Formats: sequence, C-alpha cells, structure tokens
Amino acid sequence: MKFTQLFDTNRKRFLWIAGIAIILLGVYLTDEPEIGPGDTVALNYITSLNGTIIDTSIENIAHQANVFYKDRIYEPLVIVIGGKSGQDPIAPVAIERKLLGMKVGEETTIRLYPLEAYGYWDENKLVPMPINEFIAEFGMDPVQGQSVQVGNYLANVFQVTEDEVLLDFNHRFAVNPNKEVVSREEFEKEAEARIGNLVMHKGQYALVIEVTDTEVILDMNPSVFEFKIEIVQIKKA
Repeated sequence: MKFTQLFDTNRKRFLWIAGIAIILLGVYLTDEPEIGPGDTVALNYITSLNGTIIDTSIENIAHQANVFYKDRIYEPLVIVIGGKSGQDPIAPVAIERKLLGMKVGEETTIRLYPLEAYGYWDENKLVPMPINEFIAEFGMDPVQGQSVQVGNYLANVFQVTEDEVLLDFNHRFAVNPNKEVVSREEFEKEAEARIGNLVMHKGQYALVIEVTDTEVILDMNPSVFEFKIEIVQIKKA
C-alpha cells in the first residue's frame, strides 16, 4: 500500500486531522504551567469576612459590595509565591500554599480562620511617632485612617494628637477575638491545648489562640475569611 493511499478518502483525512489535533491538544495541556514556589502569579480575588465582602480586585464587584475606593486601581493582584523574608506578605501564607499546582483559568475558594489569614488585632503593634518626624518622613500631615509605607511594612494611622502619631502595624483586616479563658487542666481533659486547634466548647466552635502554663485562651465562634480566587497569569521562576 502506498503512503498516499492513507489519505484517499475524506473520512480518512478527517480521522488523520482529528488525531493530530488531539495529539497537539494533549501536548498543550501537558505543557500548561502549574503554580510552584517562586513563581509570580496574577490573580483576581473576592475576600469576604463572615459572608460580607470586604475587598476585591474586581471593580464592578467593589461597587456592588460598597467597598469601592476611587483612588484605587482595580486590576489583578500580583504575588510571588514564597515572597521574601522580612517583608509583609501581600497574601496570607496559607493562601499561597493552597495555590500550588493551580493553572491559568482555574478558580478556587479558600476558607481560613483569623490565625491563618490576617491575625488578631494586637495593641502591642501600636507604635508612636513624633508628628514632626511623620511630616518630614512622608511629606504630609497625618490623617486618621490613612495608610503609609514604613520600610517593608504597611501601617495605618490609628490616632493623631498634637505631638505624636500612633501607627498601627496590625493588618487592616485583623479582627478582635471573642475571648474566653479556661483552665488548661480542665481543657486538656477534652482536647489538646494547641494553638490553632478548633474545638467544641459550651456548644459552640472555639479556636485555641493562646496557651499558657495554666490557661487556654479561646476565640468563641471565630470569624471566617473566604477567598474566591481566579488565576489570571503565571510567570515561572
């Protein structure tokens, strides 16, 4: 049989073309990059706290949820998986871990408690700064609620007095826990006293957020962050 005879009917031609197309598609899908450590990833996201949208990269969603800021540019968020040590991470590390292996166009929903998301509000992260130093450093008068970049970290102006500015280095989405303190001895009769452990206490879900020699501090009915994410672009490391 001559080689040209393989193509002597329209049906044979169609089968050959279809077969080649399937092979090429398989090669394309096989070569499609997956997110790995060190990759630069662009993504769209919608962040909710206890079911209420608090932030998004999508402008029309921001309008609908009444979280639109006119001075903000709405575009996909760009993060480096793994980031750099010593820097304030753009996305929670727990989010980065769950993105590993995803491809462009894929979507996922991630739910996290505050410990893995943006943490709990901590009064020890309030740092005073003389007001004259603030003006010299940032070239503007301080206004309560505004954000400023301090080194690798973002801080919010928590309070302004005549002489000083109180900078808040908590994340803007850090939450206040519904604290309850219980005896460690009694607690360990039912569950492990380990930070991050989710337990039932008095008929409610509770999260262990601090452990001392004698006490366990719980966050009763803890807040839940939900992140809806779509991968837009991957640049391999």
